[in-house]
Amino acid sequence: MEKVEFQRRVKFILKFGKALHAVGAPAHTLEGTLQDMCQLFGIKGSIVSLPTAIFSSFNYGEEELTKIERVIPMGVNLGKLSQVDSVARDVIQARLSYDEGSLALDHILNSPDPYGRLVRVLCFVFSAAGFMVLFGGTWGDFLASITIGTLIGFLSLFQPSQAIGLTAQMFEAMIAIVASFMSYFLLKVFPSLNVGVIILSSLIIFMPGLFITIAIAEIATQNLTSGTSRLMGGVMILLKLSFGVFVGAKIASYVHIPAIPFEFSQIPSWIPILTLPITALMATVIFKAQRSDWIWVTLAGIYGYVLSKAATHYFGAEMGILIGGFCVGAMSNIFARLKDRPSSLFQFPGIILLVPGSMGYRSFSFLFEKDIVGGLGTAFGMITLAMALVVGIFLGNILVKPRRSF
Repeated sequence: MEKVEFQRRVKFILKFGKALHAVGAPAHTLEGTLQDMCQLFGIKGSIVSLPTAIFSSFNYGEEELTKIERVIPMGVNLGKLSQVDSVARDVIQARLSYDEGSLALDHILNSPDPYGRLVRVLCFVFSAAGFMVLFGGTWGDFLASITIGTLIGFLSLFQPSQAIGLTAQMFEAMIAIVASFMSYFLLKVFPSLNVGVIILSSLIIFMPGLFITIAIAEIATQNLTSGTSRLMGGVMILLKLSFGVFVGAKIASYVHIPAIPFEFSQIPSWIPILTLPITALMATVIFKAQRSDWIWVTLAGIYGYVLSKAATHYFGAEMGILIGGFCVGAMSNIFARLKDRPSSLFQFPGIILLVPGSMGYRSFSFLFEKDIVGGLGTAFGMITLAMALVVGIFLGNILVKPRRSF
């Protein structure tokens, strides 16, 4: 090919790589997808993806072109991921020119959040209530989780869109302080409340369980630098949350208020059957999926949780998570082939109720309480469950071969 055409193709590949990174694609997925694109374009290229940079090298005859792109770590955005995938296919199949494809990618990345402020607040409320029911508790815990979830939902409206700056770096800690203080304050009023369940359900959206699971998947696929960096990022989020809870509890200890000795009844065991679809539906907002995909996101969450729960009952926690990951991994590839959509659209919502982020939080909570044995044991349990989930997904990919990137 002529050099001008080579440069245009390389430019689009780099733009596409930055777009994939911006919507939360793991390193092994991003690198494999870009390698597939290079092969289809007839270009010899090497790509290395890190959480904060993309390194690439392309060969044109005897000439070598090396690029370094500085990128900012972002969360998973399934809506934009689906659109980016569609644009890339249109360019590959010549329905769009390279310039038109680049403009379309810019438009997608600069498009606003598909959900308004009220929906985001309601997401925190329903997530806190839904996860509290799944964890188990009383009606008092349920009302407390809704109250604190509403407060955190309004505070989340002030969360910076970029993961840089002092406010963004300390946001999880500040949210944890508020949630912890309110939980312990309500505990002083109603001593029968289960403060641990309330805090955990209120902060569940900020738990980096998926973050840690992706990190372990990257390490397992020999993306050691990216996986280790992402894993440490998840650990730092857990540290900020745990320390925030510790500070909030200390502040609440200076508040003295008369207690109301009222006993709340336990939530019936059949209630989670009603709340599970709503809890799974919230992943549509959490992952910013397109409104039209809400049914697939909800079904994925229910599918993964029910299978994992049933397998855990018969085979134990580790095997239950592995079987759940296996079924989600296989079904996500079937979904991708049947609907010609990215498998992540089914996979991420399918494992969101399985990821062990809450165990990581409890691990650091034990450490702050100077329970070293409990903290290390819980941390090991978190790594074990995350690894079981990753192995299950990989086995699902072996059973049902993933859809080719293009």
